[in-house]
Amino acid sequence: MTSEPTIERKRYSDQRAAAVMIEALRGRGAKLTRADAIAASGLPDDEADRALTVLLKEYRSHLSATENGELLYEFDPAFARRDALTWRERGAKVGRQLWKAFTGLFKVAIMATLVGYFLLFVAMMVAMLFARNSSDRDDDGGGLGLGPLFWFWGFDVGSNQGGYGAYGRRPPRRVAKPPFYKRVFAFVFGPPAPALDPLQHEKEIVAYIRAQRGRIAAADLVRLMGWTFPRADEEVTRLMVDYGGEPEVSDDGVVFYTFKELRKTANDPGQLVPRWASDRLETAPALTGNPPESNAIIAAFNGFNMLAPFWIVPAFEARLHVSLASWHTALWDFPLAFSAVFFAVPAGRWLKARVEARRRNVRNDRRRLLGRIFASAGPRSREELAPTPAMAALLDRELVSLGGDVAIDDGRVLYTFPRVEQETTTMARVRAAAPEAERDAGALVFSSAD
Repeated sequence: MTSEPTIERKRYSDQRAAAVMIEALRGRGAKLTRADAIAASGLPDDEADRALTVLLKEYRSHLSATENGELLYEFDPAFARRDALTWRERGAKVGRQLWKAFTGLFKVAIMATLVGYFLLFVAMMVAMLFARNSSDRDDDGGGLGLGPLFWFWGFDVGSNQGGYGAYGRRPPRRVAKPPFYKRVFAFVFGPPAPALDPLQHEKEIVAYIRAQRGRIAAADLVRLMGWTFPRADEEVTRLMVDYGGEPEVSDDGVVFYTFKELRKTANDPGQLVPRWASDRLETAPALTGNPPESNAIIAAFNGFNMLAPFWIVPAFEARLHVSLASWHTALWDFPLAFSAVFFAVPAGRWLKARVEARRRNVRNDRRRLLGRIFASAGPRSREELAPTPAMAALLDRELVSLGGDVAIDDGRVLYTFPRVEQETTTMARVRAAAPEAERDAGALVFSSAD
């Protein structure tokens, strides 16, 4: 027997409501109102609101507003997560993990192998020296001497005793250097990466919002972060969810975003001063971070181990009349392979740095281009916007994503950026009208310090 239909209230958690909403909206790429979402999912009003908030935060989406103040939601048809990685990003992540494991293992090998083999080959040189001095059959033309050894160790070690130099004068104070093993690691793997604040970008954006009276548009994020307009439109949705913003529409149809709660302050403390993307050009990182003399010592150290199997080992066999054939792997193959990898890793990093330099130049040219786009208004020629061939190619390639267009004037090709100009003009007017009272946190009525 079938039961009678019922419309009794059904309770859902936020995550369960979000799952219901996803199933209802999956495959829909068009914009929809809140009422559309409720009709498609059947969720009650308040639970639909919470579900839409979760979806905005976790999935790629856009939020806009109509002239009537109605919010329009637009989700990725496949509901791709904001933090979803592409296959290229996944490969890069696996590569970073493998590189981290290799780095740890090779550092251990450096400590054990580089120094161990150096001392072993030096001991063989000393044994040959004593064998030469104790045998009358040795001739005078085959000696190796310890000059290279003394030079090698003395190159990075001060020769003064008791802290005083010639004529009893105290030598100049030497600048403290990192331990030698750290310089060896930097030679192979590069200098330690500086500690980065994972919320640095968020701090800059929030500081900018507060400085702009709690009102921003997509063009602000393009200029501040160097993003394209599609990227800015997507990221501002996440910012609204994370920081309590609301979309609004100006009289001339510009969509902007208001963060009134971010304006409230008790004492207006000093805060981060954001800089435009065009003022934050990337610089080339140091390849090793070592002074040239340290790199020369380390290269000589490893070069000594690499050449020793061809030089010291055969001489040791001939001088002491022994055969080390059974030790071929330990005395030839392994030190040669280790030394080759020791040189190959920094060589590979150098090649990668050359490739990254070209990419960095493109990113910097893009930031310079944005600086020129926002510097003034009106139609401008290619030469004015992009004085170099690289910037000109970048302008043509990213014109649409930067909100640009092409105009013809007396046969001349000019470039215009109507969205940049409209949003910049509108936001100046909107910010001027923002009430200063929004900054007031209110009168103090209770304090635990009293």
